[in-house]
Amino acid sequence: MPVPGFPGGRIAGPPEAASPRVARAYSCRVLALLVLAILVGGSLQRVTGMGFGLVAGPFIVLLVGPLEGVLLVNVVGAAMALLIVGRVLRGVDWRRYGWLAAASVSVSVPAALLLRDASPAALEVGIGSVVVGAMTLALVTSRLRGERRRFGERDPRPLIVTGVASGFGSVAAGIGGPPLAVYAVLDRWDTKSFAATAQPFFMTNALAAMAAKIAFADATFPAFAWWEWLVIAGALVGGIGLGELLAPRLSREATRRVLIVLAYAGGVATLVRGLVHLLA
Repeated sequence: MPVPGFPGGRIAGPPEAASPRVARAYSCRVLALLVLAILVGGSLQRVTGMGFGLVAGPFIVLLVGPLEGVLLVNVVGAAMALLIVGRVLRGVDWRRYGWLAAASVSVSVPAALLLRDASPAALEVGIGSVVVGAMTLALVTSRLRGERRRFGERDPRPLIVTGVASGFGSVAAGIGGPPLAVYAVLDRWDTKSFAATAQPFFMTNALAAMAAKIAFADATFPAFAWWEWLVIAGALVGGIGLGELLAPRLSREATRRVLIVLAYAGGVATLVRGLVHLLA
């Protein structure tokens, strides 16, 4: 499979015009960068409850392409949430989860159909724009102060809107967290309950997005060899373990700053490359 940004390169298997030795060195370089992105994104996911798609997603898209890259973000994100959810299950707000998940799943197929005929460059522009826009919206919302809730205690409508936005973001860019974070701020959602409820929601969201894109958008997984998938699985587990070690040592403010810088860097890089390809 051709890798954008590295002419002639392939993730698995030698390119036609390169020797096996050169192809394998190139493949190992891409794999090493993927592992680094998953480690950083996974550790932030464990520390903050979200952030894998925002941080790792744009870099994965740059490495393996928009359609395959977002699908990889979905599958790794779902597996990561599954590994974390067992530790926070008692704190899950199942009422909120039910509304969020139902809304998210309902929009997965329409979103996949909308994206089916988009060009790779257009997808990169869309992914970069979603990352930058969502991160900016989350930052602006986080500055709201006060204890007053913006929504009624049992009102499902904000949860439905949040689920729809998160579901579309997960299908388009592998990013479903920012709408949930915005809702949490506006509703003054307890942080522990939010972090716990986010895990089963992210897992459901990612699985629905993945199934919709495979069934309706002809999406395929990156053509990794079996041992490369094992390396990625190891990076996934390692990212969570690293987050466990860092959680008591990092302040929330320091973690937040790292997440913001990496998310903007990846989003802007993806957006710029997509625009360059569209205008070329």
